[in-house]
Amino acid sequence: MSRIPTRLRALAVTTLMGVVLLTALPGEAVFAGATLPGSSGPADAGVLLDAGASPTAQPTPTPGALGATLSDASRALDPSRAAVASPPVVVAAAKPAAPAKVPAAAVVIAFARSHLRAPYRHDSTGPGAFDCSGLMWRVFHEAGLGTKVTSTSARAIYLAYRRRGLAARHGPQVGDLVIWGNGSHVGLYIGGGRAISALVQGVRVHRVHAMFTPFTAYLHTHLAGIARPAWELQLARHIHTVRHAIRTVALRVAPGSGESTVGRIHTGSRFVVLARHRVHGRVWLRVLTFGGRSGWLPMSATSR
Repeated sequence: MSRIPTRLRALAVTTLMGVVLLTALPGEAVFAGATLPGSSGPADAGVLLDAGASPTAQPTPTPGALGATLSDASRALDPSRAAVASPPVVVAAAKPAAPAKVPAAAVVIAFARSHLRAPYRHDSTGPGAFDCSGLMWRVFHEAGLGTKVTSTSARAIYLAYRRRGLAARHGPQVGDLVIWGNGSHVGLYIGGGRAISALVQGVRVHRVHAMFTPFTAYLHTHLAGIARPAWELQLARHIHTVRHAIRTVALRVAPGSGESTVGRIHTGSRFVVLARHRVHGRVWLRVLTFGGRSGWLPMSATSR
């Protein structure tokens, strides 16, 4: 019984080879036992004949065709040897990197810190001097969050938040406003029980509960759910270095007049200075514009 599959396999190989050879031959070909065209009798047993050729002619397949035939026959008999097509490789398109973001509260606090030691001046919104509400108005607008402080009156700011149910004596978050004396003074909560505000002595960091004016409430600005571009934090930290262009000048990728350009800065454009570098006796500044563009330009093209 174990020999039957082997014999069947051999018979199948022989049959497949014969069929492939038959289709490869020109003209009409028949097997032995069939009647040939123009003949009254069967062909010689076991001989494959080409109609119109000499009965003794034996067509021979090319070695390459025979090798391919045997390979195909082997795969047909043994499915496990069949070629398996490799799945196509799908290369995902690279996603552009998302712009870096930072918490909005960090930007607001950085702008507030940039004004530390500025003198107090009643009804002033800076940039050289401030009163308490003027400081808050400026730093929130500098951070692009002007809708959070729309008045330069501490009392008006307090009442607007209280009407919306956003005033509470507990649970402050970094970036909230702080009210003292029912709206006579306002500052910015920076965490750890401390605030920044414009006092008579100037803009200072101080304890929330270390004021002569009694604490009233925290005003929840909900900055925790807001993110700002990371370059705004850099701008805030270097805001005291503001300069402007005195002529139109190329913004370059590195210090040096031979470096490639990334754009142009026009006369009057404002920017902050991030770094300085001297090349062949010439001072170059790495700058960040108020629109987020960064690059190098010669110091000689700028002024305060």
